[in-house]
Amino acid sequence: MKMKKMLVILLCVAMIFTLAACQTQESKAEYKVGNYTASATGKNGPIKIETMFAKDKIESIKIIEHKETEGYADGALESIPSKIVSEQTLAIDTVSGATFTSNAILEAVEDCIVQAGGDVAALKVEKKESVTTKVEEVDYDVVVVGAGAAGTSAALAASEKSDKVLLLEKTANPMGAGTLAGGMFAAESSLQKKAGKTVSKEWLYEEYMKSSSGYMNSVLVRKIIDESSETVNWLIKNGMELNLIDAGVGLSYENVGRPATLHGYNEGGTVAITKLIKKFEDNKGTTMFATPATELIKDDSGKITGVVATKEDGSKLKINAKAVVIATGGFGGNIEMLKEQIGNKYTQGQVASSTGDGIKMAWSAGADEYGSQATHYFAQTFTPEEFGALIESAGEGFYSLTDFTLYPHLRVNTLGQRFSDETTATKFGIHGAQVHMQPNQTEYIILDTSILKKIAKEGYASVEEHYSAFKNNQNFYMEFNEPVDTDKLIEKEQAPTDYIPLLKSAEGTGVVFSGNDLEELAKKMGVNANTFTANVEQYNKAIESGKDNLFFSDTKRLVPLEKGPYYAVKFVARNLSTLGGVGINEKIEAIDGDGVAIPGLYVAGADAGGMYGLSYVDVEGGTLGFAYTSGRLAGENAASYINK
Repeated sequence: MKMKKMLVILLCVAMIFTLAACQTQESKAEYKVGNYTASATGKNGPIKIETMFAKDKIESIKIIEHKETEGYADGALESIPSKIVSEQTLAIDTVSGATFTSNAILEAVEDCIVQAGGDVAALKVEKKESVTTKVEEVDYDVVVVGAGAAGTSAALAASEKSDKVLLLEKTANPMGAGTLAGGMFAAESSLQKKAGKTVSKEWLYEEYMKSSSGYMNSVLVRKIIDESSETVNWLIKNGMELNLIDAGVGLSYENVGRPATLHGYNEGGTVAITKLIKKFEDNKGTTMFATPATELIKDDSGKITGVVATKEDGSKLKINAKAVVIATGGFGGNIEMLKEQIGNKYTQGQVASSTGDGIKMAWSAGADEYGSQATHYFAQTFTPEEFGALIESAGEGFYSLTDFTLYPHLRVNTLGQRFSDETTATKFGIHGAQVHMQPNQTEYIILDTSILKKIAKEGYASVEEHYSAFKNNQNFYMEFNEPVDTDKLIEKEQAPTDYIPLLKSAEGTGVVFSGNDLEELAKKMGVNANTFTANVEQYNKAIESGKDNLFFSDTKRLVPLEKGPYYAVKFVARNLSTLGGVGINEKIEAIDGDGVAIPGLYVAGADAGGMYGLSYVDVEGGTLGFAYTSGRLAGENAASYINK
């Protein structure tokens, strides 16, 4: 008996010491009091932060400098520092769609903690949280999944007929291709009529037909074109500022002189979509950010009756609804889906948060797979790893290397072969597809010293003037939330610019290579020297003779290679987003394999297939035009459906 009593006492003492140890561990944080600064590389460059420490805690974290994309990075820039301070931990989940930004902030804070003498390892230990099985249940008329251009317009349109509309978004703030895009297409809009630049619906339809070679839902395309002008008017009525933009302003020189289809954002995509959300909420609509939908709810008859979502605290939310609109922006950020649908020749999309959630939910509900191989290619870019290397080696000005992609310099692939008509390089949908078809989706742009010296002395306008049509005809809009101003573009193109120091600083990054002669350049590029020199010779002879027997180029525009040292700059295809996945009809209803509508389910924007063949149509504003118009129609039709 005494022995048992002694064991109980010893156990109690042990528990007391254990509790004391836990308390010590909980409160053992110790820092050197003061402010510390550090920086780490985000998506677009260094992110500099300042962290203030008290003796026993992280007092505050401030973002001092950054060059991250407005709208996309906002959630990470705001929430990551806030969570670190409030929870006193580095075990923080990255913000969906802003992974590079999130990781850079965490890395910089970690640096500050080391400087302050803190225990980084202890702060990375995840705190155990109690698991809740509680499911909250709510009722709405219409639920819209995704707060990009298509989803926001769907929610707003539905809210004009119902005050019980819910808009769900998995990211912490408005995101999606709609926040990055420059504008939307329309035919016979009020802005076009006012400017005397009306675009024919027939012409626009023929452009879609040519681009798709018939691999499109022609009834859907006609419906979207017919409704596009009403969408422009509706958006303007709801506070969006749009400017009619002449073709070719947005870097695509080959489009100069074509009909003016683009209705450009005057304030940028993030501001535009944020305004629509505010209007939606003014209509008594409810918005929930950081609340991803995970599955559709379907009754025994096959009718969609709601969605299940996950709240920010990890608990489940069952949302009963009479209709659901899916608009999650495609699957460009989902590497596994890209491999499955497109194959090994894929490029990850610009919008990392677009991971196909809505498409997979619709497929699970019986929707037909349609258009899942279509992608939206744009001007060439670098891999994420190359971005980091270029920033470190060449500094923030490294992105000027992409200037070369806009002019008709020689292009070769990783075999050293010329593979396209260089004069069509700014037909981004077409040239992007051509790069996609090359090994590793890679091209090299070849430059010689004579042309670089000419640009350094006379500006790029001495090679080719892209903006002369806009002299005394200023066009302005916002793309990627940055101003596009023809007056500034003319000024830049005419300004003498010496690219040689930038090229030299970027050598060693795996992006820029140089050689005193073509053979040395080929060796550094890792391409076959015989193939490469033969292709350069063919290219130069085409310029000399005035006849390109290979790709029938306008040889007067091609840029010759005459004098070493020579430079090569490596680029990869740039995929803005995927352009399909779920079959829909002209009412924007999801359809099954027999073309029959799934009751209560609508799919809009990049989740929906049928507007394209395999590549983007060569009409400015196509993707955003489809997003806003299909979203508006989905919202209107969903609201009408529930009131039947």
